[in-house]
Amino acid sequence: MCAKPITDARLAAAAAKLSAAPRVFQQLSAAMKDPDVSVDDIVSVVRLDAVLSAKVLRVCNSAQFARGGHVSALDEAVDRIGLYEVYRLVGAAVASQLYNSDLSIYGVTAEQLWLNSVTTAVGLEAMAANVGEEGSVGYTLGLLRPVGRLLLQSVSGDQDCKPLSGRHPTAALVAAWEFDTFGTTSTEAVDRLFHMWGFGPSLTEPIRNHFAPAGDPSGQRITALLHVACWITAELGQGLSIEQHAWALSDDVLAQAGLTLKEAQDSVQRTKRIADRLAGMMKAA
Repeated sequence: MCAKPITDARLAAAAAKLSAAPRVFQQLSAAMKDPDVSVDDIVSVVRLDAVLSAKVLRVCNSAQFARGGHVSALDEAVDRIGLYEVYRLVGAAVASQLYNSDLSIYGVTAEQLWLNSVTTAVGLEAMAANVGEEGSVGYTLGLLRPVGRLLLQSVSGDQDCKPLSGRHPTAALVAAWEFDTFGTTSTEAVDRLFHMWGFGPSLTEPIRNHFAPAGDPSGQRITALLHVACWITAELGQGLSIEQHAWALSDDVLAQAGLTLKEAQDSVQRTKRIADRLAGMMKAA
């Protein structure tokens, strides 16, 4: 017997505890879609969040980028690092603000959640761009994909959930437990949250359907690409223990994604290189 679904008011209360950084990052993603985007455009968004601004400055002055003296102005930092590197860095910083607590009901640590989201984001970004989709949308999807787990963790006290009560051997069993316990699943919770935040269907539908891309009513390519990116993340050892047996490169998934099997497999090491570089930048910050 399933629980009564979480009300919008309760979900909104849980969402209010989250960092505001995702909405800043969404504004940054929108800016990056403009082919004429400038340093000033990026700076005007990044400076909305003091923590993100500080991270960009610290990276700029790290050994990796330090050249020509210390930088204290955000526009100089963005110019030195590069627009797209700043975009990736801010996304990783957003994830670090979001995923800063362990998920006790699932037995997933904050670090595991962060590594999973960043690796998925990097993998999806590159694949999306290669098949004509928006790379920035892919990066955002990968980063925000696990937010539903945070929301359910936040409301778990209302249901007296014990630690590890949501840890089950397959992703399907985890989803069934979520529905029985909360009256909703983590992917449905993300869908509802994104609607509250005013995010468009380009973000809501892929996350809602990425475990089973064929179920996307629009048959979007990005939904299947998100599934493939999660497979890549698992191949790199950054998959989540609560998502066992969830990712497979079936012919149907590959066809919907617009990829060959070799293209998907070739993305693994490319994703690792970029994710490792990004992790290094975050350590410098």
